[in-house]
Amino acid sequence: MKRSLSCYIISGTLFLMVLTGVIISKRYSDSLSNTQKKLQTARMNLVSMKDAQVDMEKTIADLKAIVPSDFASRTPEEHIFIGLDELKFRMKNAEIVVTNIEYKDDEVSLPVTIKSSISGKAAGKGYASFMNDIGYLQSMRFPFFYIGSISMVQSQDRASVSYEIKGALKTLKTSEGRQ
Repeated sequence: MKRSLSCYIISGTLFLMVLTGVIISKRYSDSLSNTQKKLQTARMNLVSMKDAQVDMEKTIADLKAIVPSDFASRTPEEHIFIGLDELKFRMKNAEIVVTNIEYKDDEVSLPVTIKSSISGKAAGKGYASFMNDIGYLQSMRFPFFYIGSISMVQSQDRASVSYEIKGALKTLKTSEGRQ
């Protein structure tokens, strides 16, 4: 009886050791599987993060190309007046009329009316110049030029066409900007 009792004890101990080994192996296997899944997720996230970083760098480069380098060092009003000076320099033969600067939300704008005409003899050249001026207005950046309307009227003798462009020079209001 002592012998069978010792066999049972040894068998029970061996069974417990094997069972403990199986349980530890199962937990280790599950932990390894979870770690592998997390590593795969981290690798996929790394690719997504690199893509996001490339997108952010591209956006920053695009923004630097659009925003002038002195944007933060000047007030919005200064940007508006510099834009107005460039506009007057570009469109020397036009009458440019402005009104008061307006402040709306995060925007500063200066309403502008541009009046000029296209003469009969040089109408082709004048029309090309008019189209180039419209293209210039549309391409302005900081300040932007918003075109509200363009009207054209032919003279009674059909010798010329007068045009009027109503719009506004607009820029962003900065925290240091005057109001």
